[in-house]
Amino acid sequence: MAGKVSRIILCYTRQHIFIQDFLITSFQSHLLGAVAALLSAFCWAVAAILFRRIGDRITAMGINLAKGLVAMLFMVVLLLPGFYSGLASLDTNSIAALALSGIIGICFGDTLYFLALMRLGARRTLLLGSLIPVTTALIAVVFLGEQIPILAWLGMALAIAGVTYVLWQRAPRENTQQKPCEKYRSGLFFGLLFVVANALGIIATKVGVADIPALEATFVRQAFAIAGLTFWGLMVRDLLGWVTPLREGKLLKILLVASLIGALLGTWLSVVALKYTYVAVAATLNSTSPLFILPLAAFWLKERVNWREIAGALAAVTGIGLYFSSLRLL
Repeated sequence: MAGKVSRIILCYTRQHIFIQDFLITSFQSHLLGAVAALLSAFCWAVAAILFRRIGDRITAMGINLAKGLVAMLFMVVLLLPGFYSGLASLDTNSIAALALSGIIGICFGDTLYFLALMRLGARRTLLLGSLIPVTTALIAVVFLGEQIPILAWLGMALAIAGVTYVLWQRAPRENTQQKPCEKYRSGLFFGLLFVVANALGIIATKVGVADIPALEATFVRQAFAIAGLTFWGLMVRDLLGWVTPLREGKLLKILLVASLIGALLGTWLSVVALKYTYVAVAATLNSTSPLFILPLAAFWLKERVNWREIAGALAAVTGIGLYFSSLRLL
C-alpha cells in the first residue's frame, strides 16, 4: 500500500514539475515576443527622429530611394545562399501583387510618409501611422467583404478619436485669419494619403505572400519600389538632385543608421515578436511607437510635449489593442 501511494505521489510530482516547466517556458517565450515588439516600436520611433533630422537637406524621394537601396543591399546578403532559387519559385500573380504593393505602399506610401514627417514632425506623423491597421480593416470590409466584430469597431473609433484629438488643434495663424498654416495642412494631407497608401499596400502584400517566404516577398516589393522611384526621378529629370546631397558624409551616416535601425532591425524584431507571442499582443505592442516618440522628443530633441498628445497617443494605442484583441487572434 505504501509503495502504491509513493508511486502516485511520484507521478503527481513529475506531472507538477512538467506543467511548471512548461508554464515557465511558455511565459519566457511570450515575454521574449513582447519585449521584441516593444523594441521594434522603439526602433521605428528612433528612425523617425533620425530621418526627420536629415529631411531639411534631402528630399523625401531621395530619402526613400536611398533607404530602399540600403535595405535591398542587406536583403541580397541575407538571400544570397538561395537567391535565384527563391525568386524562381515566384508565380506571375504573386509578382503582380507584390509589384503593386511595392509601388503603392513603398514608392508612394513611404514618400508620402517622409513628406508628412518634414511638415508635421515625428510625433504627429507616427500618431497618424497608428491608423494604418484601422484603415486596412475598413478597406477590407468595403472591398473584400470581411466581417469585423462590434468590439473591433469600438477599438477603431477610439484610435481615430485619439489621433483626431491630437491633430485637431489650431496651427499658427496665417495672415489675420485663424486657420491652419499651409505647412500643417499639407502635412495632414500627405499623412492621410500615407496611411491609405500603406493600407492598400498591406492588402496587396497579403495577396502576394500567400505561398512565398517573407524575405523574398519583401525583396520583390522593394525592387519594384526602387524601379518606380527611379522612373519617377527620370520623368521629372531630378534623379541626381535627389541623391546628390548624400555626398555629404554626415548625411549619409545618419541615413545608414536610420535605415538599419528602422528598415532592418525594426522589421526583424517585429517578425521575432510574431514568432514568440500572440499576434494580437505583437500587433498592439508594435503600434506603440507614438508612445516612445513622446519621451524621445522631450529628452532628445528638447521639444515640449503636452498632455493632449499623451492622452491622444494612449487612446490610439488602446484602441488598436482593443481592435486586435476583439478579432480573437490569441
